[in-house]
Amino acid sequence: MRFIGATGRKDRLRTFLRWFFYSLALLFFYMLMSGGFFKTWQPIFIIPLAVGVAMRERELSAAIFGAVCGLVIDIACGKLFGFTGVWLIPGCLACALLVSHLIKANLINFIWVNAVVCAFTATADYFFRYVMWGADTSGYILTGIIIPAYLSAIIFSPFIYFMVKLISIKLSPREIHRLSGSSEDDEDEYEEYYKDIQ
Repeated sequence: MRFIGATGRKDRLRTFLRWFFYSLALLFFYMLMSGGFFKTWQPIFIIPLAVGVAMRERELSAAIFGAVCGLVIDIACGKLFGFTGVWLIPGCLACALLVSHLIKANLINFIWVNAVVCAFTATADYFFRYVMWGADTSGYILTGIIIPAYLSAIIFSPFIYFMVKLISIKLSPREIHRLSGSSEDDEDEYEEYYKDIQ
């Protein structure tokens, strides 16, 4: 679900809290990445977080959050500052546009969209940082670091999806909603959703 506009003090507070918890989740995943819990690779859970938020927010918000997530990944991984953001900005924008015009924000769509974004980002990461420079260890980097890191972001993405969904439903303005998709049963879904959040 998405909001069109926040009116009134309560709606502004809910919007602030929603983005506060998104940011808190981003901070947690950053700490997980930079903490070195795994020896050779770290799970990049920030990407499914960015995709999940992008599928439940408007296009500009999705692109900005994608840029911030990209910068945080670069800091955690010691990459060129802004490198990952270059790929996550169009990726998150595309996610928001897909939900606006073509698909619904459900678990199945989230899984495959997140997988595409992860594959796109991993390919760019591997090619521009290792293959293009002829790194001798590019084979090991691919199988020992990049694939496990991005694969974990796909495997554990459903947990992140439900976390983002919970934040979005509980803290989106209640008075104004815009349903994702354009099926004939949107009105019934809206009524059920509105009852659930009361």
